[in-house]
Amino acid sequence: MTDARLPATAVLDGRTALVTGAASGIGAATARLLHARGATVVLGDIDVDGAGALAAALGDGASAVRLDVADEAAWDQLVARWAPDGLDVLVHSAGIAQRAELASATLDDFRRIVDVNLVGTFLALRAAARAVGRGGAVVTVSSLRGVLATTGLGAYGASKFGVRALTRVAALELAERGVRCNSVCPGSIATDISSSKGFDVVDVDAYLRSIPMQRQGHPDEVARAIGFLVGDDASYVTGTDLLVDGGTAAGRTTPRLDRDETPDQRADRPTPTMR
Repeated sequence: MTDARLPATAVLDGRTALVTGAASGIGAATARLLHARGATVVLGDIDVDGAGALAAALGDGASAVRLDVADEAAWDQLVARWAPDGLDVLVHSAGIAQRAELASATLDDFRRIVDVNLVGTFLALRAAARAVGRGGAVVTVSSLRGVLATTGLGAYGASKFGVRALTRVAALELAERGVRCNSVCPGSIATDISSSKGFDVVDVDAYLRSIPMQRQGHPDEVARAIGFLVGDDASYVTGTDLLVDGGTAAGRTTPRLDRDETPDQRADRPTPTMR
């Protein structure tokens, strides 16, 4: 059922969308939003049980399929089976993270992250180039860590920088066909990947103070940004990165000074520290 409050240009009736990483987090929020706006949604995830549970909750117009995004054959089979007439929207949200300093990182771990995050994006964009028709839209999920480097996240950051580059290439190559390709770059979002896979912080309060908006984002907030990019309101937007980061990439904020604070007290203020 579509939201009656949405403008006509935000409605996706009659369109077919594929969302990867759809079992949880940003992917799940995006699948819900696109379905609510009228799209037929295919939820792809290696966690097919999680994707299936969400598809069942969404009801008619939602299907789940197991998808290992780093598996070339799986992409070909998915498009042939679930989108034989082509796709209108592809949102590539699947990704993994692992924290490791360069000195202690293993080559196997680096390759695993690059395989899922970057090779997976290549395969998603190649599928889009073959299956998304004129007037269609593609959105990849990069990261603030694909804009600003962070210690301990070399493989993750490199893969997410690469996601942005590949998406811009796709935007250039597919523009003539009327297919738009953009990336979103979420900052600190309250998802499993941020809480359990390398983004936990020692001092949560200090970390939140480092975000200009003073809080983490919610997956629904990223989904709404994606909804804009795949909708007709973004009909002249392609080859760009949309930061959804609470202002973090804009620069540093100057802490407000407490008039009663001594210089020593100000110097003792904690600063965000990544584990």
